[in-house]
Amino acid sequence: VQATMAAGEEDVAKLTATAKQMGATTRYSASEAAEALNYLALAGYNADQACQSLPQVLALAQAGGMDLAYASDLATDAMSALGLGIGDLSRFTDQMARTAQKSNTSVSQLGEAILTVGGTARQLAGGTVELNTQLGILADNGIKGAEGGTALRNIILSLTAPTDQAARLMQAYGGFNNSADQPLFTHSYSYDANGNLRGTEEIFRDLNAILGTMTQQQRSEVLSQLFNKVDLKAAEALLANCTDRYDQLSQAVTDSQGATQAMADTMESGI
Repeated sequence: VQATMAAGEEDVAKLTATAKQMGATTRYSASEAAEALNYLALAGYNADQACQSLPQVLALAQAGGMDLAYASDLATDAMSALGLGIGDLSRFTDQMARTAQKSNTSVSQLGEAILTVGGTARQLAGGTVELNTQLGILADNGIKGAEGGTALRNIILSLTAPTDQAARLMQAYGGFNNSADQPLFTHSYSYDANGNLRGTEEIFRDLNAILGTMTQQQRSEVLSQLFNKVDLKAAEALLANCTDRYDQLSQAVTDSQGATQAMADTMESGI
């Protein structure tokens, strides 16, 4: 860790004390704690930041039943992909823990999904709440881990850059935005008046309204044009859960403060 950070003696003493404290008070050894500190150092954390972040990373590892070094690497890599800063660590891990509690996925699988969807998710209007919620819904439908991340990434790309044929097809079926007398599905149907991506759940609710006016044949044709064929199952899952289930899970993820530590405590209690 000293070599990675190019740390001075004072910082080394602080890092050593933190690793020993974690080794004395948790299931992890001081050496394992030091390894986690090294992953934080590799992510650009200084000694103070790494020492402050280690307990939260440790709680994430406990909550997910993961190796401590892996949990450190997963959290920092995922946050980097999403453009999150060090100050977002607690909120980010709490949202992951709550999503794992409230949907059919694990913290580890959720982390893999987030790593896979990567920087594409930066466009989401609802940020990490929307990201975790949509991944949770996909997991409920058997699409989890890297598969879930790939599906969500492809769906975001399909919504933000529809093909000419998909856009023309939607217009031909008369999709209109309730808030404006303009065709809903054009090249810009995913964006608001300021050019920002709308919430994916809003887009899917509008899409559901349009699809509800179509025959089954028309519906299948539209979906196959709008989304990659391999992503149709995922798109159908998000369409079917874009109202009550989305709102329920989204609220749970929003109200997730302290979820990582609570989940870790439960895992350690043996109950």
